[in-house]
Amino acid sequence: MAKEYKNVFKPLLLKNGDVLKNRIIYPNAQQTMIAGPEKAPTEGMIDDLAEFCYSGASLMCFGQLDKLGGGAVPTKHGGKPNMYPAFDYSNPRTFNYLAQTAECAHMYGTKLLIKLAPAWPDGTTYYGGDEESLCPPPEDIRFRMPAHGAVEQRRPTMTMEQMKARICPKERFPEVIGELVDMCLQYKKAGWDGMSFRSDRFLDKTTNLREDEYNGEIENRGRFQLELFQAIKAACGEDFLIEVAMMGDAQYGNDGKIPHGYTTEEMCRFIAMVDEYVDIVELRERNGVGYQCCGYNSRLHEHPTLDYAKALRDSGYQGVIAVNGGYNDPEEMEDILAEGVIDLISTGRTFRAEPRFVQKLRSGGKEVPTPCLRCNKCHGTPHAEPLAYCSVNPEVGMLHHLPAIRKPVARVKKVAVIGGGPIGMRTACFAAERGHQITLFEKTDFLGGKMRYAAMYPNLWPHERYRLWLIDELDRRGVEVRMNSEPTPGSLAAEGFEAVIACTGSSEKRPPIPGADAAGVLVSEDVYEGRVTLEQLGQKIIVVGGGAVATETAMYLAGAGKDVTILTRQHALMQSQVAPHGVHKQWELVIPELGYGGIASAWAIYDTLTPIYEVTTTGISPQTVTYVDGEGKETTLEADTVIVSGGFRPHTAEALRYSECVPEFYLAGDCDKRCDDLRRGNFAGWGKAMLL
Repeated sequence: MAKEYKNVFKPLLLKNGDVLKNRIIYPNAQQTMIAGPEKAPTEGMIDDLAEFCYSGASLMCFGQLDKLGGGAVPTKHGGKPNMYPAFDYSNPRTFNYLAQTAECAHMYGTKLLIKLAPAWPDGTTYYGGDEESLCPPPEDIRFRMPAHGAVEQRRPTMTMEQMKARICPKERFPEVIGELVDMCLQYKKAGWDGMSFRSDRFLDKTTNLREDEYNGEIENRGRFQLELFQAIKAACGEDFLIEVAMMGDAQYGNDGKIPHGYTTEEMCRFIAMVDEYVDIVELRERNGVGYQCCGYNSRLHEHPTLDYAKALRDSGYQGVIAVNGGYNDPEEMEDILAEGVIDLISTGRTFRAEPRFVQKLRSGGKEVPTPCLRCNKCHGTPHAEPLAYCSVNPEVGMLHHLPAIRKPVARVKKVAVIGGGPIGMRTACFAAERGHQITLFEKTDFLGGKMRYAAMYPNLWPHERYRLWLIDELDRRGVEVRMNSEPTPGSLAAEGFEAVIACTGSSEKRPPIPGADAAGVLVSEDVYEGRVTLEQLGQKIIVVGGGAVATETAMYLAGAGKDVTILTRQHALMQSQVAPHGVHKQWELVIPELGYGGIASAWAIYDTLTPIYEVTTTGISPQTVTYVDGEGKETTLEADTVIVSGGFRPHTAEALRYSECVPEFYLAGDCDKRCDDLRRGNFAGWGKAMLL
């Protein structure tokens, strides 16, 4: 029997009398990168927010895009424009669009908050301390980031005197608070319901170098926020909501770099201090690797924030608690809310992956929300691509274009989809949703293609969950599936198919290195398709190639206890996967002798995995690899097994066999060399379904 999700749909009465329509809210975060050079909200951004409200979010948070944003800001590094949107809040017409944004939210019964932070005058800061100066980033290979733009910027080292000199005098606090209050008043006038504030960034103990009453115990370190919240409520009234977003503890500061941020016990004391003025407390994990978790650093149904929430309740707090960090399984949400410790679940990626989240929960089991892959590509990759997107929802960033894209179906067609990999299955579902009669042909005895092997890689558990959802989705969409079937062009014509969408996939190829094609030299497919056993591989393994597949294989083998060396020409592994909170920033890694560390890459936790960067492999045999480093030094390594990975060969010729047997023919997925990842494949499949 399908869950009724009674707790998810239960309204929540806030202490100021406002009612949230359900228990799922959108977090203190930024919107996607779908704006152009405009200096005010665009139609695309407003449509994007409205989609979240329609999908079910009872409360939405929208980021301020200037110096008061406390996150993504319009300029950085010397004032040069970057890829993020920027608004002109000095122009009253900007608030006309912000008022339209509020109307869209309210139409769906959603409350709307603005994410704000103080702007410190004349280059000063609240606490003075500089993380890079107090705890310089250790020169450790595990913290290496891709070279093409996402390398963390290292600020010049400052002396203690220089850091203390930039502390904002307390006499200027009224000015700082007044600027924020004025902005809140403008948003209230535009119809917005409140503001959201990231509290944790002002509570770290180590970075606070003040020598006045705003330092010391947590009550002193939180004094500025208390004064800010008092001022906002006094100016804007009790009806203007204040949400506090903060980590449940910060043992190593905001980004895992410095010791002594604050403890859970201190967090409870701070919340008690500001309770009178705060309407919602959103608890997060320690840093981005927690609240923006991926498959690498999280597991389904494991949520440290629940412990923080329980600690806050046990301290006597009676207010509204929301939790954030990897919540996107609806049955789990229902069960957690039923326990009664928390009031709200904060999630963003859930709505990105599934734009009809609440509607599907209300379907009585006939519809099941698309699961999120936790890939974090919805944050955008401003240093690599100018657009944010979702790997499983091709409509992200396209909502304002849908009226032109979604043409009505003239008539139902009989369509064959060739290939039962993830793109073939999703394409079949997209076309079936359009009302067409779909038959999916798969030549093997299993569905999922290469994604089937995600089940053996612990880090790829979200992909396996997605694969299983796809298989069930075929049934829900009424797709006929023919296994162990590889139709001929003639057989398709004979059955009267009117269109073919070929999703014939790709296969791994070897790199153009002498010896890479020698007998006994393996490819990654030999491992994840089970052609060799772990015992047959031996103990010492070399992987040549630093892309996603090679690195995943190396991590899998290291996790199985093998000694793995991986060689790449690039500056870092998985060079193409750079994204905020992506694979290169996965673990809070503390170096014991320093007492702090940083945020390390996905492979950093494997003690037996050794990357060798920026080398050229010149020769390969079944048990040796020879490479040359940047200084021209040649080295030969020995191993029990050598595995190579040189990318993938698209099965384009296999797909084109079907190009003339029916009136309509299309390619989708990695049989088209330009569809080289899941997002591009899904986008292509969705587009081809629109063409039918």
